[in-house]
Amino acid sequence: MSEQTEQRLELARHYLAVGNPQRALEALAQATAVDDEEYWELRAGALLDLDRWEDAAEAARSGLAIEPESVFLLDMLAIAELELEHGGAALEAIDAALELIPEYPTLLAHRALILARLKRFDEAEHALGEAIALDPDSVDVLRVRSQVSFLKGDLRAATQHADELLEADPDSELSHLLRGNVAVEKHRYGHAVRHFEEAARLNPEVPEIREVLRENRVAAHPLLAPVRPIWRIGRWRSWLIYLTIAGALGAANLDSARYAIAAVWITIVILSWVGPPLLRRWYSRDDRGL
Repeated sequence: MSEQTEQRLELARHYLAVGNPQRALEALAQATAVDDEEYWELRAGALLDLDRWEDAAEAARSGLAIEPESVFLLDMLAIAELELEHGGAALEAIDAALELIPEYPTLLAHRALILARLKRFDEAEHALGEAIALDPDSVDVLRVRSQVSFLKGDLRAATQHADELLEADPDSELSHLLRGNVAVEKHRYGHAVRHFEEAARLNPEVPEIREVLRENRVAAHPLLAPVRPIWRIGRWRSWLIYLTIAGALGAANLDSARYAIAAVWITIVILSWVGPPLLRRWYSRDDRGL
């Protein structure tokens, strides 16, 4: 390997370490080490960070063609296949990595995540338990534990685990995204906004984070305060509650109250239709909303 190529690989490693995967790809584009497994490890890692799942999977396969027993490439292939919703292929790749290093906490945690995404929660908990027993303080393990709790729908555990993950890894945007997602599930949009703002600050290059932030700023806006109870209860249940109240008022000959309830209901419905699009447009035009 030439000195210039080694410098390019070192530069790519640096950019990945500081969270700049696009610059890492640019450095790799000027390297000529396509027959070196490290080149493909760096490329696959950068592509994963950019959510370019198909390209990441292809890079991992190219590296595995050179070194079939690369645990790192097998792990990255598993994650890429998982995000492509190829659960079987993801499980096959992670199991191949675990055959090489059976007691690797990160691999066990990733296996747990794959199983949870496949809704095989008992198996996911077993794999996660093995990972925790090996390294209970691993950030990778804590991250997956929070994700598995969230996928199971156990919001109490997901909240606790997300808080523990934030304490262990406060400068990771994924930690804040997980905590924000838990807050969204609880309809606590103001809390979600604070975490998504921090995630966007930590990783401003990912447009999906800004989009999630904008949507939750819309949901948290005071203008939509009358609408949020309907979101919590559900539109159809809210509609049934309204009909029940309106019917009871009508049966009691309380027409003035029934008309007032109807006016409030119609106002809320119109606000739920008109408010979000207007607020999205406002935040899209306002740089402070991004």
